[in-house]
Amino acid sequence: MIEETPIDLGHGLTGVLTRPAQPSRRPLWVLLNAGFIPRSGPFRMHVDLARLLAGEGFAVPRVDQPGVGDAPPKRGDDVAVLRHGFDRLGELVGADRFVIGGLCSAADQGWKIALADERVCGLLLLDPYAHQGAWFRLGQLQLLLGRRASALKTLLGRFTRRKRAPAIGDGNMRDWPSLAAARVELGRLVAREVGVFALYTGGAAAYFTHRAQFAATFGAPAAAACVHFDHWPDCDHMFMRVQDRQRLLHVIGDWGRTFT
Repeated sequence: MIEETPIDLGHGLTGVLTRPAQPSRRPLWVLLNAGFIPRSGPFRMHVDLARLLAGEGFAVPRVDQPGVGDAPPKRGDDVAVLRHGFDRLGELVGADRFVIGGLCSAADQGWKIALADERVCGLLLLDPYAHQGAWFRLGQLQLLLGRRASALKTLLGRFTRRKRAPAIGDGNMRDWPSLAAARVELGRLVAREVGVFALYTGGAAAYFTHRAQFAATFGAPAAAACVHFDHWPDCDHMFMRVQDRQRLLHVIGDWGRTFT
């Protein structure tokens, strides 16, 4: 029977640990929250994902990042606090390998932790960093041409206003590496054979509109066998539709089975 218990990882880091019916040595998944959403995730998506993964034999803590969701204000460097949380989780569960990540800023945080801690063997990135460039502009044009004439004026107005007041989704409110650094960093992760699951939704259209952007952003490492990439332009950023959440859980579950 799957067990769920509250956990205190120290330094203000708290969460809920979902354990499988039978203990295993499989990697432990750390699901981080983002924005104003607590550890349950948007529409309780993290709860459903944790229970699905526990059914596959994974232990899964759902964690409120420092200063995010229900967590208290930050008390130091986020990466250091979360790495300390790894130590505590190792004591609680006996894990020495971790899959980490989440949506939006949780993906950004997972990226930083994966680079800093070699215990990370998997990285879950939902609407993560991407460089705009020429492919982004082509994708914008395709989106515009695919809309009815009545919607074109509204969309063009939005693009014009975005030049004057950048949207939150374009990275201005997120801690992203430079283009050159991102390529080097993904190369480092690939060299360690870290499994990377990168999914961009239509909700990231402020900065990601075309599948070719992924390779243009990350260069040769994007084609590595350990990197899984997809683009769901018909899905919103928060996975509001039930069918989108079900689809997401299915593909993450399939990807999760690659970790033994």
